[in-house]
Amino acid sequence: MHPKLTFGFTDSLQGLSSISALDTLSFPRHRWYFVKEAFSPYLVERAIEDSHCSIEDDLIIDMFSGGGTVPLTATLHGFKAVGFEVNPFLAFVSRAKLLRSRGESFNSAFNDAVAGANEGALSPLEDFSTFSESSVAGKWLFNKGVLRAFEGGWKSTIGKKHANRDLIRLCLIGAAMDVCNATKDGKCLRYRKDWKGRRFGKTDFIQALTERFELVKSDLKNCPLKVSDVYIHPIDSREKIGTELLNDKFKLCIMSPPYLNSFDYSDVYRPELFLGKFVQSMEDLRALRLRTIRSHVQVSWEEPKEMDFGQHFEDSLAEIELRSRSLWNKRIPSMIPAYFEDMKTILENLMYCAKSDSAVWIVVSTSAYAGVEIPVDLILADIGCKVGWFLREVNVVHYLRRVSGQQWDRLRDTKETRPYLRESIIILDATPRKRKARC
Repeated sequence: MHPKLTFGFTDSLQGLSSISALDTLSFPRHRWYFVKEAFSPYLVERAIEDSHCSIEDDLIIDMFSGGGTVPLTATLHGFKAVGFEVNPFLAFVSRAKLLRSRGESFNSAFNDAVAGANEGALSPLEDFSTFSESSVAGKWLFNKGVLRAFEGGWKSTIGKKHANRDLIRLCLIGAAMDVCNATKDGKCLRYRKDWKGRRFGKTDFIQALTERFELVKSDLKNCPLKVSDVYIHPIDSREKIGTELLNDKFKLCIMSPPYLNSFDYSDVYRPELFLGKFVQSMEDLRALRLRTIRSHVQVSWEEPKEMDFGQHFEDSLAEIELRSRSLWNKRIPSMIPAYFEDMKTILENLMYCAKSDSAVWIVVSTSAYAGVEIPVDLILADIGCKVGWFLREVNVVHYLRRVSGQQWDRLRDTKETRPYLRESIIILDATPRKRKARC
């Protein structure tokens, strides 16, 4: 049977107050680095409660760990957790939020970082691409005073104990982004209107660094972590994950894969990737892009080999192909099946390492190209059933009223008939719940 949408929260989601990533701004440890694409810790808590997870026996995983919401929330509640994240900067963020440090040694590491920032050092990013002012760059991300203060602080962390080193480095990267001439805006970096007038420099950087240090210091004291069994693996989520990586079969998987909206996460986090020396060149960045889910057209990935993803997929792709001349990129008709091919691989792999009573919660959004809405939630539900999962529900959380111009331009439809894209939670079970029929 075809999956149906549920509007409003069902019993599985009762008591859930929010799924917005903005919640993480007020949560200890979560707030150390804000990742807009994340979701609320409340969602993780509700999924744990709904799945009746046992602290002693059950493992919780996330195939797209991002800023670490799932492994951190699970760990704070005493559960074993494993995250997978191909973006090395985001994997670093996830791991850093799980670190512990004593106040005295952390204070000492911070003082050394401030001294290093004051002294400064030449940055390898000076005159590279658009990272700093040059004779050919009309705009640049960082003023040289900021880059040199950052590099001086970074050098001070070399040789420090693992926890202090990474906590200070997280603060350094965050502070640099606080005084970056551009800010994140959806899929891109957008320059501040008054970026030249602000003239961010060393003093601004050290002030931002101090503010971030005080936040982390407070949370280390007031939100300590007990010794826990948690790992963040920096691998492509499409790779097979066996019990050698999980150490056990999982009870609950909560994940939010990249949305099918041509959002290249390796591009929007490009400043952090280079600042943190996770990539050293544009060739490194391209190699990273090739390891990500095929949800964008910013790199020439392998063409899809499969097209059998159910009726919802067939209907929407057929309509997309009819309007192919209106698409902003000619590769979109191949990107769509490539995305679902990748997601099928992940859902298949999860079947092999799931407990018999496990569940998978997927947060995802629908998309639109050339005026055609792609019901990503329903298609993923179809795929889940196809590979052996049992569909419990597809639950609409809210509607996204903004449809970008690239998704809607040059259509036969009037503006009044634009669909509202929606964000949904798909819940799949390894075995059907009572009174639930198999798809």
